[in-house]
Amino acid sequence: MGLKILILFTRERIYLFRKIRISSILLRMRHLIVVFSFFILSIFSACSPEGAVLLTAGEFDDIMQSSISSDTLPVDQIEFLDPYDCYFLALKASGLGYFEEALVLARHCWKNEGGFIGERAAELSIRLLMENRDYKEAEFLASLASAEYPSNYNVRRAVVEAEYWQRQDRAVLKTLDEVEKYRDSESDGELKLFRAVSVFRLGEAGWQDEWRKLFYQVPASDYIRRGWDYLTAASDFDFDDFSSDANLFKAKYAHAVGEYTDAASSYRAFLGETGAGSVPDLIVSDIENLYIRSGSKLEGARMLEASGSDSAEFLSAAARLYRRAGRNTDADRCMNRVIEMHSGRLTDRELWYSLDIKIRLNLTNAVDSLEFYIQRWDDADFFADTLNNLCTALAARQRWSSITRLALMLQDTGPSAVYDRCRYISRRAAALGWIAETEFSDGYTELYYRILAGESIDEIKPLTDIQQLSAVCTDAPVPRNEAERYVGGLLHYDTGNVLAVVHEYSEELSEDFLAYTASQSAARGEYLDSIRMMYQFSGHYSITGFRSLYPDIYRTEIEKVSAANDIPPQLMFALVWKESGFENDIVSRSGAVGLSQLMPATAEDVAGRQRMEVEDLTDPVENLELGAWYLNWLKSYVGNTSAAVLSYNGGPGRVGGWLQSWRNLPGDLLYEVVPVAETHMYGKRVLEAAVMYGLLYYGIDAEQTLKIFFQEKL
Repeated sequence: MGLKILILFTRERIYLFRKIRISSILLRMRHLIVVFSFFILSIFSACSPEGAVLLTAGEFDDIMQSSISSDTLPVDQIEFLDPYDCYFLALKASGLGYFEEALVLARHCWKNEGGFIGERAAELSIRLLMENRDYKEAEFLASLASAEYPSNYNVRRAVVEAEYWQRQDRAVLKTLDEVEKYRDSESDGELKLFRAVSVFRLGEAGWQDEWRKLFYQVPASDYIRRGWDYLTAASDFDFDDFSSDANLFKAKYAHAVGEYTDAASSYRAFLGETGAGSVPDLIVSDIENLYIRSGSKLEGARMLEASGSDSAEFLSAAARLYRRAGRNTDADRCMNRVIEMHSGRLTDRELWYSLDIKIRLNLTNAVDSLEFYIQRWDDADFFADTLNNLCTALAARQRWSSITRLALMLQDTGPSAVYDRCRYISRRAAALGWIAETEFSDGYTELYYRILAGESIDEIKPLTDIQQLSAVCTDAPVPRNEAERYVGGLLHYDTGNVLAVVHEYSEELSEDFLAYTASQSAARGEYLDSIRMMYQFSGHYSITGFRSLYPDIYRTEIEKVSAANDIPPQLMFALVWKESGFENDIVSRSGAVGLSQLMPATAEDVAGRQRMEVEDLTDPVENLELGAWYLNWLKSYVGNTSAAVLSYNGGPGRVGGWLQSWRNLPGDLLYEVVPVAETHMYGKRVLEAAVMYGLLYYGIDAEQTLKIFFQEKL
């Protein structure tokens, strides 16, 4: 078998050499050395096609146990494997810490497969060598890969990095000239660091300019720290070489390492010497970021406004800091000056801040000025969050006519989600006799408003024919393209990072394939990932897609605790779906634990009221029992189901205050005035999910669930 591997990898290296016609004696010597190393690696298990079958099936444990060397993956069975599978096996082996074997598998795939996966295998081969600090071999393979995949930025960049760590500075500069033609290089701060260091080590004239580019064009980050450490450690370095820029270097280094007081002092000295007119936008952004991190927002706003009173960039940054400090009048003053300076060339970011500040100051003025922003924005969806804030504030003051006006302005421009919300509120207020009815376009795009409108206005049915659709399909669909084939391989070999890849290639994945991928992730207990995968699909869901988006995990346990606490099962499903995505051991940043996301103190209180002990909040049964009891208690405390759901997220005391403030509003409109964005969206998502669980698993139509939720007919 060792001979077979020798022949196999000899062929591989010859094949790769032929691709770029390399014939030098030095490279041939390297070729023989590498082949011999592969020969040594190959002698550790008996060859058998059965072993390859196990590998292809993902049976790593069985293969490990049958290996002669207990700590080595038997790659001598590689000739029995599909080269395509070798890429995923390489990922798996790499994740398990088998570097040499992963490299053999990845390079075998690269040599024999080509195409999309072959290119990924080339990247993996190079990355493995870089991680193992074998920079010489990484440079060699990256050069081969660059010739084969000339448009691949990652492999071309790897050549530079490998050359840099070998201190081949002339080669670094030559390769950088090619790599910097790629668009991806523009935001790659490490490349600027490589160039600055290489030019400095070579002692070339003008080396100071490359360091200025690094400090002027790269945000305060670890690249700045590394550059500073290198410069200050050099025996022939002198800050006099940089004159006034020395203060910027000091400021950005102090900023990068968290020495904010020193950074602020050096930034001020730099601005005093340079003046605002010649300071790039990136430096302004760095200064703004410094004052945010240090907590001195008002100080930073005043400094930026004073230093750059004639600079739109300085004034924009000052306005953002004033806004963060709660000084909206000052923020509005700065943004008005920015608008005067930029007139017809305002960015969406500048427009967003200007509108958001006006909403905070005066709702009437914000509505009156909205046409100005609509005429100038490029992407309406960029403004969805602040327009939602405007809608909430108007609803809280029961200014229904202003919401109608807002809906009419957004009817042709969007954002569609905000338009849906405003016209629903307007129609609902008209149905209650508070304002005159207004004509709007038909049909809602947002599921929440499709559900509500279908019941409260008798306009459309929320989910046409959903109960007539076919059952869930669990068979693996045939991949239609390279993206689906790639995701399928990651799934089969359980290599991890499937969710990230699904996100990257979401537009190329069909609903059936996404549903299957989600079901396979759920089968491994990765329930939250499976739900998030289905959110990547933007088309019309079939019942297969809906059931993947709203899975019936822990059904027996949920139905049991629901019955014991007089909670409709679709509501308990919806709460768990929103809180944890069915991940029983998940812990939030605030410390909430488990399926029902209970804070430990809340769990102790609930358990005490039931004369129980909290043993393990990650235990599904215990967590669900406590969560269901708490939801039922909230319902009795605040008086209805919809308010109990809000209380589960926002707290019963806060929600009780809202109920008092808006006693005249029906349940659906109460949701529209909730001033906390997180709680507002939480209630809506739980209602959507409750309706869907009722439809999908219990044959309960939307009207019944809405009556349970709001305890009134809308």
